[in-house]
Amino acid sequence: MSLAKKITAPAASNPGNDYSGHLRVLIAEQEQAVRDALVDRVEKSLGITADAVNTATAVRKLIEEHGSEFVLAVVDTRLPDAPNGEVLDTLTQHSIPTIAISSKVTEEIADRLLDKHIVDCVLKRNDEDIELLADIVQQTLCNPQRKILCYSQNDFDRKKIRQMLDIHRYTVIDVRNKADIRRQLNDHKDISLLIMDQSTLQSNAIETISELREYYRREDLAIAAVCEQEDQRLSAKLLRAGANDVIRQPMATDEFYYRIKQCVESVERVREIKYSATRDVLTGTYNRDYLFDVGEKLYASAKRGDIRLTMAVIEIDNFEQITTRHGVKTSNAVLEALAPKLMDELRQNDILARYDASKFICLANNVGEHNAIMVFERIRQLVNKTKVEYPMGTLSISCSIGASTNLDESFLDMISNAQGALQAAIDNGKNCVIVTGDIAGNVLENDNSADTESTTTDDS
Repeated sequence: MSLAKKITAPAASNPGNDYSGHLRVLIAEQEQAVRDALVDRVEKSLGITADAVNTATAVRKLIEEHGSEFVLAVVDTRLPDAPNGEVLDTLTQHSIPTIAISSKVTEEIADRLLDKHIVDCVLKRNDEDIELLADIVQQTLCNPQRKILCYSQNDFDRKKIRQMLDIHRYTVIDVRNKADIRRQLNDHKDISLLIMDQSTLQSNAIETISELREYYRREDLAIAAVCEQEDQRLSAKLLRAGANDVIRQPMATDEFYYRIKQCVESVERVREIKYSATRDVLTGTYNRDYLFDVGEKLYASAKRGDIRLTMAVIEIDNFEQITTRHGVKTSNAVLEALAPKLMDELRQNDILARYDASKFICLANNVGEHNAIMVFERIRQLVNKTKVEYPMGTLSISCSIGASTNLDESFLDMISNAQGALQAAIDNGKNCVIVTGDIAGNVLENDNSADTESTTTDDS
């Protein structure tokens, strides 16, 4: 298998990763095959511009032109005009996180490079090493989406830990007292790791970890305690209280990074599994299992009078005809185009799930009947404005929506009521909204100016 083929396959997706903006990766490498393989991974898998050169002079020129845009550099330590790694000083002076690559990395060289605040030192002996390098690049570029909470009562220690994590581009949130930990965890539910340093261990570490474990399991929030080597008995107490790892200082810098990486990625893997278990693969909306699990709970809250609940069934008009006429790829493209627009239109605490091939169900919190009419009419109009490109041209689509505010006797009955309203909308000519509740049903007529299903070819 060729080098390019081996390393261009994208890694498993991480929910929430966002590389928007004018970001660049600088690649300085003598060997053409290595340069091409890295550029391919960075640009195709991550969508980031990769600037590849083979001399230190070209590196300096790129930094002059685009210095503020570079989020990472991958640099050969033995470039023709910088055979002893001189180019690394240029990159660190401009605070560009750098991965050093070389055909030979001794312990002495690795230590010297780490002292220059290099992210990592990687060999390039064969295809496997280059594949590892590509993975390190991808992981480093993902790190800004990985949040770490640093709890320290000592300003110097907190600053030192932050500086080390900043090199690897993690997003770090500092807290100075115990009360702030829960507040930050509530405000930033995507925090993966809590680091507690020696200053906190001397006071209330065991108690703090035990309290946190009442709310956060080890797989949901990793906790790493940084303590001094001579305190041997403390490690067992910390692990027993619920710490995922105990990092003893002094410790080799690269070991510190890898243990932090393991803690963060262990939580991330669990989150990805949970995400996959609750999401529809095609659209990214919630799946039926999640709908019924959360829906029953919301329904119970509504029955108690804690919230007002409206359920809507949204069906794409003539979906079977679209599939028959234009193929499964086109109908899938319709679903993929609509889903993110529907999610953007709804509020954060609303639930949108794919119910079957052509239907979505929306559970709207604290939306009464009259508000429901406005909310779902906006959605109907949004769908009408959506155009889907396909090989033969452009496809216009519409939807019918049935909504119910009547709780009835069960969650299933509520679905049935919404389905009944949907059928009434279809019988009314499609492309309209019907909302039923405690008062007479409300119908918003279809927009006759929009075709229910039409195509526009490239020639029109």
